Amino acid sequence: MFNMYSSKKYRRVYNKLTNFVLQHEPTSDKWLSDDDILGDLSKKARPHLFLDFYSEEGMRTALEQYGIFRDLNKRGFQNLIMSTDTNDPFRHKFRAYYEKQDADHLLCEAYLRKTNYVANPVFTSKIAGQAYSLIIIDWLMLQDPTAEFSSHRPPLPGQKYPGLRIGRKVLDIFHNMALRLKADGLLNVPEHYHNAFFYGRAFKYFNPESEGHFRAIQRDLRQIRLNKAAWGIEWGCLVEANSAQYWPWFTDEQVYPVGNKLKSYFDSKEYKDKEEDAYQKVKFYIDEKKFNGKLNALWDENQPAYFGD
Repeated sequence: MFNMYSSKKYRRVYNKLTNFVLQHEPTSDKWLSDDDILGDLSKKARPHLFLDFYSEEGMRTALEQYGIFRDLNKRGFQNLIMSTDTNDPFRHKFRAYYEKQDADHLLCEAYLRKTNYVANPVFTSKIAGQAYSLIIIDWLMLQDPTAEFSSHRPPLPGQKYPGLRIGRKVLDIFHNMALRLKADGLLNVPEHYHNAFFYGRAFKYFNPESEGHFRAIQRDLRQIRLNKAAWGIEWGCLVEANSAQYWPWFTDEQVYPVGNKLKSYFDSKEYKDKEEDAYQKVKFYIDEKKFNGKLNALWDENQPAYFGD
């Protein structure tokens, strides 16, 4: 767990990019002062910049250096257009398009914000009541509007188009953003099971009981395809075997700690014991009868067979 930032190339890029480059605004009449260049820019409020730090030009340079634009060009996406929206001071928006700036040419959309998160663990912990600076990933969409779903790339809840398959790289970039802004970590609240599955490769639920239950769902549904598990949970077909009760999908906070301030919480014996206890106490399965009933009622009869085991 907590295994992001694995690319040596990304580390080199992070070290190469300077605050000056990341905040450069070529169309601005005002250049950064010496104090800006030499000082701690992350502590200065600049509401027109993304997360009060990055200029659009700086973000474009960073994405080029990290190879994201090259990856998209190889996929056939040319004339990439990037835009940021910082009008809402509590949620900054980033979008990337190809060829044309409209919904049919949208490749990436991310809503981010930086906030102070007050820790409230379910067990006695020294971090209780302490505030941590976190970058919140309110929304992240990576899609290929030129691709079609197939039995090899089936749809998942909430998807209009197949994904871009650059999610891991994007998370590595978010990790570097947290380092750059001296944040203590990243946080998201997965809307769907497959979102939690994607983030769960690096993130952990802040609540150890939620983490244990999530791990148990992964354990017990590992023999079926992800899209079937995701739709089964989406349609309310997940059953906890010991209680014989339907288990609704839960929304809770997943965290990726940057540095040691929060890592000690997840590494603590108390967290691990509660996580393991929750993991061992539950067992899950998909109610096939209910699932097939939902499938027949909601799915187009001409839809390909996406739900095979």
